[in-house]
Amino acid sequence: MAMRVSVKTERIHYAGGKGHSYRDIINLMPPHRRYVETHLGGGAVFRHKRPAVVSIGIDLDPLVIERWRQIARQPTTLIQGDVLDILPTLGLGEGDLVYCDPPYHPATRRRSRCYRYDYQESDHVALLAALVALPCRVILSGYRNALYDAALSHWCRLDYLALTHRGQVLESAWTNFRPGPPLHDYSYVGGDFRERERFRRRTDGLARRIVRSDPLELHAALDRIAADHPQAVLAAAKRIDP
Repeated sequence: MAMRVSVKTERIHYAGGKGHSYRDIINLMPPHRRYVETHLGGGAVFRHKRPAVVSIGIDLDPLVIERWRQIARQPTTLIQGDVLDILPTLGLGEGDLVYCDPPYHPATRRRSRCYRYDYQESDHVALLAALVALPCRVILSGYRNALYDAALSHWCRLDYLALTHRGQVLESAWTNFRPGPPLHDYSYVGGDFRERERFRRRTDGLARRIVRSDPLELHAALDRIAADHPQAVLAAAKRIDP
């Protein structure tokens, strides 16, 4: 079965682009060292998230891959091809995160054809089977439909409002893990700009107070934090390159 991949971009209007809802997706991401985006398109999430040590973008459309070869601003591996053929070759496991934003399910659209490379029901069935079988963390976004609800009933689901040319619509993200701290990227924590700024000011202020402490107090504070929140400290420490 040939995987059909959409062309999605923020710089030109095209169905399926993530607009500003990339923040909702990034806020779900656990710490990871390798990131794989299976339907790259315009790559709103890919472009705005904190880069991983290794970032891989996949799309069937050669035009999408060529465009990314010209604009990629971070060390990125770009792969043109069928995502069902490519995923098994990556040796995915602990420490990896796959984000999948396929063409919307046909039952959720107003138009029968929205994409340059479209999906039929059978494409969604095959994709879901592949994602459920992956041994790593996975995030899948789209509109709710009967197929997804049945296949992903054991996954977590977050609903969020996305702005489209039709106005605000309710989209969903499914995860095969329970989202929550620690996160890979804290840049977009908060429901709106004001909340994000409040969060940034509080965390920046807290960090400055700790860092500016007397060296003995600094080490004592770090030791206390490590004792009370060992998993958070370990997750943060993994970001330090040896």
